[in-house]
Amino acid sequence: MGTFGGLTPRVATAVLGALALLSGGSAQAATQAGPTRAITLRPLSIVKLRDLDFGTLISGPTGGTVVINPNNDARTTTGGVTAAGGTPLAAQFYTYATGNQTLQVNRGPLPVLTRVGGGATMNVTGLTLNGPVLRVIGPAGLLDLRVGGTLVVAANQAAGAYVGTFQIIVTYF
Repeated sequence: MGTFGGLTPRVATAVLGALALLSGGSAQAATQAGPTRAITLRPLSIVKLRDLDFGTLISGPTGGTVVINPNNDARTTTGGVTAAGGTPLAAQFYTYATGNQTLQVNRGPLPVLTRVGGGATMNVTGLTLNGPVLRVIGPAGLLDLRVGGTLVVAANQAAGAYVGTFQIIVTYF
């Protein structure tokens, strides 16, 4: 889960209903409303689209690591850790600024994931970006920022869901 370094995203949501048109005869129709979502960005803003997710893992008798690549969401494991499904993903943010503006991307402290219900933790020992720290945003003003990481899994890590947060800080020049 990411926070936004003090920047407040502007989000607009629209819900469209289904419309059934009937013409002549005795027709029957069923409708189902589906949620629709839109995000509107203001200049110098950042919006989180998805969380960093290491997926489902099996801990073995030796410790190891899990790495999520920010460029392609690929997951790799080392040591006694086995990948066991889930949907591993790099975190994804959109940031918007004036076209061709320079920006710098930094992170806050490395997160510690805590087991829901307590009793265990896992450390994230690195967060990686899908590009350099200092960037020039394209002419459209939109930057797709992705964050991967390295998670350390202890030998026989306690089973459960682990959660934590990290901070991404975007400075616009």
